[in-house]
Amino acid sequence: MNKENLPDLIAKVALRDQQAFRNLYEQTSGKLLSIAYRILNNRDNANEILQEAFVQIWYNANEFRAAKAEPFTWMAAIVRYRCYDRIRSENRRVESKLTTDTNEDEEHFTTNDQATTLLCDIGQQLEDCLNQLEQLQRDSVLMAYYHGFSRDEIAIKLKKPLNTVKSWLKRGLTRLQQCLAQ
Repeated sequence: MNKENLPDLIAKVALRDQQAFRNLYEQTSGKLLSIAYRILNNRDNANEILQEAFVQIWYNANEFRAAKAEPFTWMAAIVRYRCYDRIRSENRRVESKLTTDTNEDEEHFTTNDQATTLLCDIGQQLEDCLNQLEQLQRDSVLMAYYHGFSRDEIAIKLKKPLNTVKSWLKRGLTRLQQCLAQ
């Protein structure tokens, strides 16, 4: 995926350039499908969500603001929220993820080479930046962006107030962005 040309592709998509849309799809669909699959654990549903997300991207490309978010982050958010909407509409509960043994979960959500490498192509740099975060901040970021938990689910899992989790995520992402920009 060529991150540098994503803003240009989205700008062209906003102008209804079908070739740019095709290129955007080819460059990002694999990773976006992976996000949907991690959240839904169902290949067919993940493919449907991906299709719906790209329709939304086609119609809403003119709303993308590079000053507010990275292009892939914006598209990933569309996929994630569509997944959460699907889960809500099907009345599926993610409770099974929240009821496992606390000790197993702490080990499961700690940073490791495999999880951070899968999270992003940046690999080692991302791992180094994640390791600079405080433990709960790092766990919150991984739970949200790698494992697909909502902020509410993270708050329940970590037994912390929702606003605390929101702050951890916001500060953690800001620190990651600053670290990765260096």
